[in-house]
Parts: sequence; structure tokens; C-alpha cells
Amino acid sequence: GFAGEAQANRRYLYFAEKADLEGAVDVANLFRSISNGETKHAFGHFDRLRNHGEGDPATGFPVGNAKEMLASAIAGETYEYTEMYPGFAATARDEGFDEIGEWMEVMAKAERVHAQRFQKLLDSLDA
Repeated sequence: GFAGEAQANRRYLYFAEKADLEGAVDVANLFRSISNGETKHAFGHFDRLRNHGEGDPATGFPVGNAKEMLASAIAGETYEYTEMYPGFAATARDEGFDEIGEWMEVMAKAERVHAQRFQKLLDSLDA
């Protein structure tokens, strides 16, 4: 489904970057090429969800226009910086993985900035 295809896209782009660092240009190019196909697959899944009245698979918010898409993005980023990453950080620290906990806290800060940027643009559209 959508999540699997979207994750495959990101994995393959990561693999391409690492293959580039190894000098494996043909490997990197193949991963990039296939990642584009995975994106199209993910978009196809997303379109079919929308066509059947479903919202954003991550937030459940409607995504029929730019304002709705911004609101959905804000909801997703807000969840990530208020609940998801702080929870991951706490679990990591509780289990003795302080470095991972720190990384999760850095990620929470980044997601907060993303939410703020989306919110600023949404507010400007409403002004």
C-alpha cells in the first residue's frame, strides 16, 4: 500500500546515496530510477484513497485542496514533535540508549520547525 511504497522510495534514495559514496554509479542510478517508480506507486495508492473519500493516511485529515493539505501536514508534524519523538526519546533513554534519545530530541525540534513553517504559510493564506 501507500506506506510501503513511500518507504521503499526513501530507502532506495538512501541506498543510491550510499552507493554513490562507494563509487557504484550504476547501482546508485538503478536505485534512483526504481525509487521514482515507487513514488508513482505511492501516489497511485494515495489518489485511490482520496477518490474513495479517505483522508491523509497518516492523519485522517481531508486533503482536497492546498489549505487542507497544509492542515494535515501541521497535524502530522505536531504529533511527531509533541508525542512520537518525545516518546521514542524517553524509551531510548530508559533503555540506556542516550545517543538515540538525543537524536530523537533533535528530530522533535526539527518537526516543530516544520509545523511552524506550514502554519505560517496557512496563516498567510487565511489573512
